[in-house]
Amino acid sequence: MFNSNEHALWLNAEGLESAARERLSELGLRSEVIAESGDSVRGDAVLRLVTGAGAARTYAVEVKSRLTPELATSISLSAQLPALLVTPYVSEPVAERLRARGIDYVDTAGNAHLAWDDVLVDVRGRRNPAVPRSRTSPNGAGAFGRAGLRVVFILLCRPEMAAQPYRVLAGASGVSLGTVKTVVDELAGAGYLYEGAGDRRLARGGELLDRWAEAYSITLNATLSLGEFSVDDLSWWPDSEAEMRAQGIQMGGEAAASLIDSHLRPASLTLYVEQLPARLIGRHRMARAEGRGNVHIRKRFWHVPGTESWLVPSPLIYADLLASGDPRQREHGDRIRTIDDRLVRLGGS
Repeated sequence: MFNSNEHALWLNAEGLESAARERLSELGLRSEVIAESGDSVRGDAVLRLVTGAGAARTYAVEVKSRLTPELATSISLSAQLPALLVTPYVSEPVAERLRARGIDYVDTAGNAHLAWDDVLVDVRGRRNPAVPRSRTSPNGAGAFGRAGLRVVFILLCRPEMAAQPYRVLAGASGVSLGTVKTVVDELAGAGYLYEGAGDRRLARGGELLDRWAEAYSITLNATLSLGEFSVDDLSWWPDSEAEMRAQGIQMGGEAAASLIDSHLRPASLTLYVEQLPARLIGRHRMARAEGRGNVHIRKRFWHVPGTESWLVPSPLIYADLLASGDPRQREHGDRIRTIDDRLVRLGGS
């Protein structure tokens, strides 16, 4: 059975997959690796599961180091094969959302849900073993730590900046030169940056956007809040471009997405600012919300010339939609990836 030494596997995708296969074996399922990470099928591996009676199913394995209920609602999986989600631990709120979406899963504690044809494996209630603290803190400088995410965001917004000196990337993202070097090295090692002949350029931009948006939801998003407000009438915002520009305000979230995808009818505003916009708050009679309001004011975390539109760059609009945990917004996130020029270019890189 699972023991504490196996928690070292929590730190990497290969180890997680191996631990999950052991749990599947304990449940009487034989697993065969059909393809490894990096093959043409999207996912971390392709795995064939076979029951003792010979029933079989082939999955695209998706390894996630952490899952929240919001991510379980919004997570994007392969459309080529049924998805098998592998993660250290699936809490019951997360499990409920995965089952509702028809996503099969297994965790390293032994919780699992697999359903196809006449096969049903449903194991619930196994407790999360004590997981030692990872050597990489969310505050760390890795590409998907809190500081590293700022650097990756710059590259997603302006891929040509991959060729810039470290000091330029540091200035645009507001992080140290050491953090930039760590992030560039990590991205190059993972195949997201091509380095050669004195040049660097972004590669696999669509996949990098997926990873960045997921990590943003977990690590960076919650740290940016300057306040939650409620307002009875949101009808004023489409005519407020001049007002927002004058106050240095940029709009993200579903309101910004609605200007890209006209099918979306936004019910909230997400504003990125250097400091709370007192004039805007007063003029539109915004009241502090005890819980989550319909106006979310967040700290701007980038300084990139050429991104001064009253809308934030589209990679952040997309990430805001995913971080909302709202399936409706997730659907529109998928739509804007097919119609926004910057996101389409990233997907083709």
